[in-house]
Amino acid sequence: MQRKKLTLRFDLDHPEDKQAWEYLQGLNAVSLNRTMVSIINQAERIGLMKGEFRGIIREELAAALKQLPVQPVQTEPESDDGMDNTIMDFLDSFS
Repeated sequence: MQRKKLTLRFDLDHPEDKQAWEYLQGLNAVSLNRTMVSIINQAERIGLMKGEFRGIIREELAAALKQLPVQPVQTEPESDDGMDNTIMDFLDSFS
């Protein structure tokens, strides 16, 4: 059997570290290793599921948006009657 060793340190000045330390202290020594392995594996599965959920939501949202009626927006044609330049020249005269 091949075993690997990992050292984990907690900074008890940080609330999250302290909470984790207190949780682990409540476990018996026999289950501590199995609990840590289970927590790590569960975190990995949750990360994978988040990615899958995001993909499903993205696909469903895209499908729903394709079904919405889309009406083109009509914009007023820009006219170059020189009014903008006249206004800007007027405002520049104050500087």
